Amino acid sequence: MLIDAERIPQEHKMESASAQIYAIQAGLELGKKRGKKLMFAKSAMAVLTAAMMVAGLLFFNPSQLLPQQASTSIESSDWGVLEPFKKLADADVDALTLESVIRNDYVQIVNKSAEKDGYKITLNAVIADENKIMLLYTGTSSGGQEIYNVNSVWLTDAAGQSVVDKNGNRSGMGLHAEDSIYKWLGKTIYSLDKDKAFPKEVVANFQIASVDPGMLAKPNTGTNLADMRYSDRLKVSFAIDSKFWEQKTETAVINQPFMIDGHEVNLAQVELSPLSIVVKYTLSEDLKTNWEIRNELFGKTPSELTSRVGKRELKNNSIGGSGSEDGFISNFSSNVLDHPKSIRLKLNAGPDREKDAYIDILKK
Repeated sequence: MLIDAERIPQEHKMESASAQIYAIQAGLELGKKRGKKLMFAKSAMAVLTAAMMVAGLLFFNPSQLLPQQASTSIESSDWGVLEPFKKLADADVDALTLESVIRNDYVQIVNKSAEKDGYKITLNAVIADENKIMLLYTGTSSGGQEIYNVNSVWLTDAAGQSVVDKNGNRSGMGLHAEDSIYKWLGKTIYSLDKDKAFPKEVVANFQIASVDPGMLAKPNTGTNLADMRYSDRLKVSFAIDSKFWEQKTETAVINQPFMIDGHEVNLAQVELSPLSIVVKYTLSEDLKTNWEIRNELFGKTPSELTSRVGKRELKNNSIGGSGSEDGFISNFSSNVLDHPKSIRLKLNAGPDREKDAYIDILKK
């Protein structure tokens, strides 16, 4: 097994790339463009190109690309001890989810820390459901070290076995706290491994990356491995509140066909849970293996989901997508805990329809 020092470069590449994909996706969404992660590898050249992109992101700092959220109601909520994370939510395309869980007290406050050699990590809170687990944390440094980011987060059970999805699906973001380059606010979301029992005792394993005094402001910082300083692994153990496993995912079977560029796509089902709304599409047998058309359709899947809570209509932002064996999967931010009266997917007017149309996912 490689020692920690040998893991750092590759591990940093993977997590930084994930952060940039998330940030770019947020920017595209807020700019009313469709930004989705296409997961159909069609050739060795595509794989090589992806590898080159990851290599180029060795020290990407996610706070450099995070946009401002277009419209949320986070200012109207009382976040209590999590108030500092409002700044993070301001830049988060998935802010609706975070606001909803906090408003409904669907949060486990942890506030446990680990500290060594001037670096300190505090796990502030945990939120989970059957499908995902979200960590909110704060990293700090002393001795003049300027925090670059929290470059690595692992999640295991008490025995050291991973509790996350075997495909490694995760997303994250972070930025400096107000007026401080020595304090970092972060959020990491993992997909849980559904083949394993829900974890009870969990260990969050962090690593903080920093640079020497005065380096953070330099334009080339983050491009040279020799400039970076790393904390030892900082581990925080905690027991997950059982209330998270009591909240079951609701599956709505829709089976509503619609057209994209003259091709029929079926909105098969929707999974509703506190941390995400997952829309699943299926294709005909012919389209499943027609990669050129399939890729084009994937980029044009509906990206606007709205929900009505009381008298307000809210936008559930698109937070990514992927291919599946039968078609496509689109993920949206969730406010399921607010008990929306309706949720619907918008089909834009165009070659396939004269005016905007909607598919009802939930209607009470």
